[in-house]
Amino acid sequence: MDSFEEQAPQPPSIARRQLPTLRLVSAMVALAAIFAVAFVWGEEWSLPPVRTGEIPAFRYVNSGWIAPVDVQAAGAFSDELRAFVIVSQEELEDFEDGYISKVSRGNTTTLNRIDFDNAALVAAYFIWRPVRGDPLSVTDVQATGENAVVELELSYDPQGREYPYMYAPMVMVAVERSLFPEDEPVEFVFNLNGEPALTLTATPN
Repeated sequence: MDSFEEQAPQPPSIARRQLPTLRLVSAMVALAAIFAVAFVWGEEWSLPPVRTGEIPAFRYVNSGWIAPVDVQAAGAFSDELRAFVIVSQEELEDFEDGYISKVSRGNTTTLNRIDFDNAALVAAYFIWRPVRGDPLSVTDVQATGENAVVELELSYDPQGREYPYMYAPMVMVAVERSLFPEDEPVEFVFNLNGEPALTLTATPN
């Protein structure tokens, strides 16, 4: 009768032992390639500089959609920006009387805490597009003496629920009154997506 010797377990193959090492090397090569491309393309891959100690000129207050009282007169195909500089509680109430319905994304109680002795409100809405997502925003406010520039950004392809009724996307921010000369009219230029869209004059301080 033939005898059989018990076979000892075979060690793992060399290829199997080297697999994690190969994966690590591949990852390092891919990472080096990304850095090489970033170096070649320069500014297109550079990160924006970090600004420290910079106080923003405005702060978010409220946004959403409103249906103005002249919703019928505006027309379904209107393409119009409306802007406001609000410096008192009475003017805020006048602004709120200018619409018959509102869908708010922010905390409306914030409006009751505005200190008009130190801040003014800058508001804008766009009739009509679009009526989904959160398309209208203030990206910058620059004040230099008797001139101010408000940068607005309007997305024409936002994501989110679409409202069946005609609503105008609205945004409102608070601006420190100390940025403006006292008792002097200031010309506000509202830029929409980088292009001048509206100019108005107000006395915010």
